[in-house]
Amino acid sequence: MDPLKTLLQLHLASDTSAVLHVSYILSSLTPNCFLPSPHIQKWTTRVGSLMHSKDPGARWAGLCIAQKTAVLSKAIMIDCAQSWLSVALPMLSRSEPAPTLKAAMRLLIQIFNGATDVPEFQRQVSTPNVPKFSAALISLAEKNGDREVKLVSISTLSRLIPLYPTLHRSLHTALQSLSLKFLNGSAPKPSDTDLVYAASQLYTVLHLTGGKVGAANLWRKSLDETVAFSRSAFFNLRTTFPVEGRNSGSSTEDPVVWIPLNTDRLRCGVIIICDLLRSATHRPIQLPVGLLVRLTMELLSATAEEQVDGHIDPGVHAMEVAALPYIWQSGCDLLICLAKSARHHLTPAQTRILSYLIYHLEQPLIASQRLPFIRATHALLTYCQPPHAGLLPTRLAKALLTSLTGLLSTQSDAQPTDAAAGGKSGKGKKRARGYEGDEVFKTTRAVICAGEVEGEVVVAALEALQLVLRCPHLTPAVHSITSRVLLSLLLALPQMLPAALAPNPQVYGRVLAKVHEMSVELAVGTTSAMSKSLGLVIQLGGGVEGGERTFLSAKEVQRNLDLLLHPRVPPLLRSLPHVEALSLFRAEESHDEFAVRESLGLGAAEAHPAAPVQPGALHAPSAIATPDLPEAPPAKTLFTMDAPPDTSSKVSAPEPKVAQATLLAPTPTLPPHPAQLPTPPPPASKTPLANEASLQTTVVAAMDEDEDEAEEMPAIDMDSDSD
Repeated sequence: MDPLKTLLQLHLASDTSAVLHVSYILSSLTPNCFLPSPHIQKWTTRVGSLMHSKDPGARWAGLCIAQKTAVLSKAIMIDCAQSWLSVALPMLSRSEPAPTLKAAMRLLIQIFNGATDVPEFQRQVSTPNVPKFSAALISLAEKNGDREVKLVSISTLSRLIPLYPTLHRSLHTALQSLSLKFLNGSAPKPSDTDLVYAASQLYTVLHLTGGKVGAANLWRKSLDETVAFSRSAFFNLRTTFPVEGRNSGSSTEDPVVWIPLNTDRLRCGVIIICDLLRSATHRPIQLPVGLLVRLTMELLSATAEEQVDGHIDPGVHAMEVAALPYIWQSGCDLLICLAKSARHHLTPAQTRILSYLIYHLEQPLIASQRLPFIRATHALLTYCQPPHAGLLPTRLAKALLTSLTGLLSTQSDAQPTDAAAGGKSGKGKKRARGYEGDEVFKTTRAVICAGEVEGEVVVAALEALQLVLRCPHLTPAVHSITSRVLLSLLLALPQMLPAALAPNPQVYGRVLAKVHEMSVELAVGTTSAMSKSLGLVIQLGGGVEGGERTFLSAKEVQRNLDLLLHPRVPPLLRSLPHVEALSLFRAEESHDEFAVRESLGLGAAEAHPAAPVQPGALHAPSAIATPDLPEAPPAKTLFTMDAPPDTSSKVSAPEPKVAQATLLAPTPTLPPHPAQLPTPPPPASKTPLANEASLQTTVVAAMDEDEDEAEEMPAIDMDSDSD
């Protein structure tokens, strides 16, 4: 049975039925429904009657069905375009409900956009009606109070002008005034983001009305005016700071309104510049890289450290300091877009821009302020040449590692504090027992990335760090520390619950996939070296577990497997060093690595050395207190974060507490688990007597007995003759 016949008889029998079933009708229509059929004429007639109905709902249903028909059948659209235009175009000038106006605009843009390859249709239908349609859209955007209607009308104009640029030449002034009305900023409430982006899209297509010859000049004029507008807004936000190029005059406006207004203007100006850089032109144009780089560096170099000489209003100064994050956000957005557009033309200014980014990344910023700088750094390293300065990659790697070290366990999680262990040594007190798996029942453990922004910071830092590791000027010490941190993450993340990393399980999958990818990239070398990471390569090809399985592209998987199967260089003549020869522990690291690790707050995941013990104390059984078993530690990694010292409780030094240092070390008789790293040997400076004491203490700690039973035994006189 013909589907159109079924729809006409059952769902379009009345206006009320059409309104109730319009969603089902739209989902049921397919291109096969409009093949040559005797019901086509009945269909178009019924759609036309719905559009002429007195019921607003029926008119809305008729417009929606007509727009769907125009999308699926070009022939029907060309035949009925004139009649549909005569109904839909006058609706834009009448007082109609917002859904009806939006449906009419969508139908009209589909008619003008669907037959641009038919010259006769263009001459008879499009050319006379496009200016009328644009004038009606301008009136709607200016006078209609509904936000959705404004948004759809401005977006429709942005789609219509590139199709018919010469027909809008006479409307250029009106279109420019309309777009700038939404791009001039507002205070105290900022401008609507969707309207700003829609108006910016409209403003950045107006240069096409100048034709193939004048479009380039209009584009350059728009860019120069927008840059001047943005710089003026920036200078108005730095009246209490020394800024080069600013006029000495101070504003007399109310700072409560003036500062939010200029903050919003700066945001609008950067959005316009980015859209202009992404816009299309008929002919090549000259990009003013120096002008844009100067504005970018002015935004990124803004800090709160300096002040102008003389008296300043502290209230104004505080408000301008509070506006700094918005200035940095605008500068990073502009830099990302400029890097994508200019690419290698930014090389002369790349070192200076990168130094600004590194400076901000080295500061203690919150996650929402840190994320734009990391994304800007990633864009700069992706689309531009690798940095040639030797010091910058090292500083950048250390700055990015500070965003990743939070994923490692802290020492407070790995072992109990001395104060907690020393407070339970008295008689008559039960010793706290620790059982394997107790951490599952802990409800107070905080999530590492509590918010969405924190998770994005970790992912963005990994992506940027991957590009930094490819730089040949990275110092060996920092490269070694970075590799060890990635190895620690590779061991720790699989043993971590996704909910412990972030509330969104997708963050866990993205982080684990990126760590795996970076680990494979570090392992890529000769065939002998890469063959050791065969399991990691195969695991990458199958994806990693997360909220959703994150797969690498087939191109990357094929590249890694191709390197294994078809090596590009001959194999090594000598065998690779054993794992024991690798520098994985701090006892084997160089002085430079030690300095970098200390600056990052990283410590090795091993037990602390035993405290010095008096020789006489070892022979007194009461001097060795039964230690507390620690809680089940998290996954052991190469590194742990050094927890801040707890100054609230002080522990006296003279008492020998040798049991607290080696609890995390495995018992010598038990082999280590293959998923964990071997515990490094104790320092060479420890005496054999201290080693014996530590071993004896570990055995005592493993015994399951209460302190009440640990009573002193009476001394036995071995020289007595009694049996």
